[in-house]
Amino acid sequence: MTSSEQQAQYCRDLAAGFADYGLSTVFISPGSRNTPMTLALAAEQRIKIVSIRDERSASFAALGFAKASGQPAAALCTSGSAAAHYLPAMIEANHAHVPLVVLTADRPKRLRGTGAPQTIDQQNLYGSHALSFYDLNLDSRDGRPDGQMIAERALSSPNGGVHVNLPLDDPLIPTLLPHRANGEEPMEFLDDYPAGLLVDDPLGSLNGRNVLIVASGKQHDEFGDAVVKVSSALNAPILSDAQCWITGPNTISHHDALASVDGLLEHHRPDIVLRLGPLPTSKALWSWLERSGVDQILINNSLLTDPLDSASSVHTVDPTVMLEKNVPDAGTDRSYLDTWLSLSHVCSDTIGSEIARLPFPNEPAIARSLIKAVGTGSIVYVASSMPIRDVDSFASARSDMTVLSNRGVNGIDGLISSALGAALTGSPVTLLIGDIAALHDASVLAEVQQLGAPLRIVVINNDGGGIFSFQPQATSDVISTDTFETHWGTPHGLSLARIAAAVGMSTRVVDRLDDYRHAVSARVDGPELIELFTDRANNVRHHNDISAAVAAAVSASSA
Repeated sequence: MTSSEQQAQYCRDLAAGFADYGLSTVFISPGSRNTPMTLALAAEQRIKIVSIRDERSASFAALGFAKASGQPAAALCTSGSAAAHYLPAMIEANHAHVPLVVLTADRPKRLRGTGAPQTIDQQNLYGSHALSFYDLNLDSRDGRPDGQMIAERALSSPNGGVHVNLPLDDPLIPTLLPHRANGEEPMEFLDDYPAGLLVDDPLGSLNGRNVLIVASGKQHDEFGDAVVKVSSALNAPILSDAQCWITGPNTISHHDALASVDGLLEHHRPDIVLRLGPLPTSKALWSWLERSGVDQILINNSLLTDPLDSASSVHTVDPTVMLEKNVPDAGTDRSYLDTWLSLSHVCSDTIGSEIARLPFPNEPAIARSLIKAVGTGSIVYVASSMPIRDVDSFASARSDMTVLSNRGVNGIDGLISSALGAALTGSPVTLLIGDIAALHDASVLAEVQQLGAPLRIVVINNDGGGIFSFQPQATSDVISTDTFETHWGTPHGLSLARIAAAVGMSTRVVDRLDDYRHAVSARVDGPELIELFTDRANNVRHHNDISAAVAAAVSASSA
């Protein structure tokens, strides 16, 4: 066997090892140095390969696929600066605990540090943002165990991104393609937690106390049932993020609006808070948790520490597993829960009536109507900044659809690409995104159109960075209006519908509520973009008016 044939066979075995562990989709960007691995993945019948020209988009598409499917996905690129484009997706994968494998082709080891073309130092390129780094030895006779080990590492608890570096030598194309590896059924893995992590009676301190449950982040499918069971046992109200919406009888709707009412959380202070998952989206809620001094138990399967430094007890274990194995049995009476449920009803009615009074299009109504309209089984991918906050604040929880968001580090990059990856799982996806985030990732629109993915993109275009209008920069005495607009408002005067139409995508601009509801409730058959124009200054007024109305209604109900 020649050296090129041995190299090709190793890559073929490596691909088989990936497939053995359920890695079924790889997003490949074109390049020369990655040719042996591209050929190997193309020959592995259990793996689907998707070609995406831009490495940054490819890595975010792999991230979105893995996030939506729960299965590991991979991205493959050539050597040099191409590998640097994977960094943002790797950071998100590690913070959001998404099983992602990035494969970077490299020059042979003898050329490292020599100034050879398209050659950089790719050793530990992503640093602490990778769970593990593997610089593979392609002289090994069998790459299959390596492939299995790598996929298993991405699926380890907690999940994250793994960097695999492939030093590939010329000739990159073998004279003979390697024999196809024998296929196996992908292995099934269950989360395996050492017994020491599941301590005896970890929730015992909840018994007989007024408990507030705060749930956030993407969780397992069984999470909602587990939380409802614990909540029912304790008569505890549930405040849950959109990514893990819980629709049980004890769920508090629009909790961000309630938490934003001055003094409400302190007035209805719990004895203890059970925090499940990462930091909640609601700043009003997590700010109170940080400063309140209330007793808190945090259950979050993360290598990161509590950013609030307010939990008296921290358990690094999957919340679903913890709750399923530990159900308290001595709750208080219903008085604390009933108070919260009454507040929830008042808040929900007020938000509905206030939004109905606003002229359309307005951003609270866009988010609220979208979540209500999408079909059963849909995925709604929601951008960071204002869209996820509006969904969290104004939409009503549903258990028959899924909300995804890149909230590991809350970035706005790669969101169209992430939604594309989610759509390639086969589920219809609607992306709710602002104009700045859409412009940031607009280059992938051509890939979306070419692949024909079932992806509907809803763009809220307020001609700039709308979230900054809510922040101190907008009202600071030392920042002029012109300076604010230049550096934070960043108006651009562009239409995303026109950009999408230029690559052949079906587009429409909507300005009537009935038309919008009809458009987003229709079946998602392929790529399309819907654009709605709003005004940043009006959006601030709308949010303030709704908040004031909720505060007044809550005050009146307590009088």
